[in-house]
Amino acid sequence: MSQNKKIVLVGPAYPYRGGQALVEAYMYNALSKLGYDCNTISYQLLYPSIFFPGTTQFDESEVIPFEHTSKIKRIINSINPLTWFKAASEIKKMNPDMVIIVWWMPFFGPALSTIARLIKKNKNTKVVFLVENYVSHEKRWFDSFSTKYTFKYADAFICQSKFINEQISADFKGKPIHQTTLSIYDCYDLGKYNKQTAREFLGIKTENVILFFGLIRAYKGLDKLIIAFKEILKTRPDTTLLIVGECYEDIKKYTDLIDKLGLNDKVILNDSFIPNEKIEPYFKAADLSCLPYNSGTQSGILMMAYGFKIPVLVTDVGGVAELVKEGETGRIIADNSLDNLVNGVHQILSTKDTVDYAANIESYTKGLGYTHLGIFVKSLLK
Repeated sequence: MSQNKKIVLVGPAYPYRGGQALVEAYMYNALSKLGYDCNTISYQLLYPSIFFPGTTQFDESEVIPFEHTSKIKRIINSINPLTWFKAASEIKKMNPDMVIIVWWMPFFGPALSTIARLIKKNKNTKVVFLVENYVSHEKRWFDSFSTKYTFKYADAFICQSKFINEQISADFKGKPIHQTTLSIYDCYDLGKYNKQTAREFLGIKTENVILFFGLIRAYKGLDKLIIAFKEILKTRPDTTLLIVGECYEDIKKYTDLIDKLGLNDKVILNDSFIPNEKIEPYFKAADLSCLPYNSGTQSGILMMAYGFKIPVLVTDVGGVAELVKEGETGRIIADNSLDNLVNGVHQILSTKDTVDYAANIESYTKGLGYTHLGIFVKSLLK
């Protein structure tokens, strides 16, 4: 039956980079495997350059997960209302049974609410919002209004954590919600490295390696980790802190802190966005991935770590800790206080040779991701 059903995804897709484009790629792949005829309406302009803190919005990688450029149409300009109507018109021509709209930031509310409202005029099309963040990480005064106004056009929701599920449920009682998780991002493991060769490639000679990976933003608590690392070295001097990711703040905030604490010879900092094909050695070299977040919803970095089968240390914020089995796939700490970070790192490093974290992660992650999405989609399209 699914072979005759059409689904249109609305959201950032290649050549855009980052978490939302990765979600689109995995969602497209999962639905296509289920037999649905999928197309994507993406953006011709995502963020105006004045609002974008990074170097580029585009993916310059040589390896693209689940490449499907022939099925992507770049139409939406986030600040040009004419393109919102054009996108809705294009979707109507496709006459899909379902439209899944990726929602992660209320800034896009005007565009996405307009598209959803126009699509709703077609009574045969179900409008589903895939909600990554209910409001943005850096909460703004208009976030709640924009979210609630846009979501009133939803027939149903897909969310990727219990934390987001509860936020949606509080404001949209009775609307169907399918709770899933982010996919396990195993697409970056190209099989080119093992731990030894990865460390040789990166020039790391210490016994232990702690990894902080991903965009550097204030809410991620990297400063707390750097301070804790100074303390960790007192009992584990043979340790490297590997910090990898483009900084969306002033990087001097972190380099000054590293210098002030005298950690320059113990920290490797790569302040750049890493192409897909160059991610592997950083995770393969690490003993654990540390996510010392101040806040969060779910985490693509956690799913990348699981893709490489390395344990994670996470703070119990938002929905980040929902997918960590304490003592088996990693450790959960209440917050990113000094003592908690130090103890959490010690717990993982002291058990890395006695706990089979890789086997535990492999077993635990088998049922995660969009495994049961087909059942939900089928129920909506009856």
